[in-house]
Amino acid sequence: MAECADAQDPSVQENRFTRVLDFHGDMGEYHELFQILEDAYQDLDSVLEETGLATMDIPTEDVHIREGVGGKYLEFFANKVLPFGLKDTTAAAWDHFKGVEKHCGNGELYEKAAMNLDQPYTIIEDFTKEVYSNSSRADMQMKQIVRRYVEADRDVVIFVCRVNPIEIKHKAIAGLTYHLRGYVVTKRSPASTPEHELSMLQFCSRISIDKEPGVVYDPVHVRALTRFLIGNTAGNLRCYQERIENALVDQALRRQMNSPGSD
Repeated sequence: MAECADAQDPSVQENRFTRVLDFHGDMGEYHELFQILEDAYQDLDSVLEETGLATMDIPTEDVHIREGVGGKYLEFFANKVLPFGLKDTTAAAWDHFKGVEKHCGNGELYEKAAMNLDQPYTIIEDFTKEVYSNSSRADMQMKQIVRRYVEADRDVVIFVCRVNPIEIKHKAIAGLTYHLRGYVVTKRSPASTPEHELSMLQFCSRISIDKEPGVVYDPVHVRALTRFLIGNTAGNLRCYQERIENALVDQALRRQMNSPGSD
């Protein structure tokens, strides 16, 4: 089947059609990603504490380079308060991340194979995409798992991805791969009231570049990839926020237009 994606190239405005196919690949290739997904969920509360998102109630965007057990990693996080109820916000966030929409806005998806698993709210994807980072572009091959966790006081979407950059600025960087862990949390804002509902939409992405022991990597290529990832991931977070918020605004307007007494 095909889905329409209005990928927002910084210099071009047009509608593009992306082929979305049923996944028929080797599930064995995803075993490592499923373990990373489980680890990411176990680490959720500590990630929120470390970034400050656990207690944050003001709009924030930030990026850090941190030192972890496996070496340095990039960390991006953002927090936004939205004037919408929690039920609508959680639904809009999951609608965004379960389909092709999350790939739009900061790149062009060439082709994607996807499959919904029997496990609740779990999707695996295998896709190739041109992604943007400021004025630069790169072709990427990606394998990804997206899962939603419905909790009593918050809704969580986690996506884990293994990425093989094919080319940046027409320079091949074969052999360099990276892993991404993305967290999306929606919860009720502390300032929310029954008369004026507010929800918090929080994002955190952690990216680590894979380095094989004993292999010497060209520092120029590593720096190029790092700079690219900083620009691309920051752009992705902005696109996620904007598209989820726009979906909520559109939904509210439709309800208003369809409500009794509206002309």
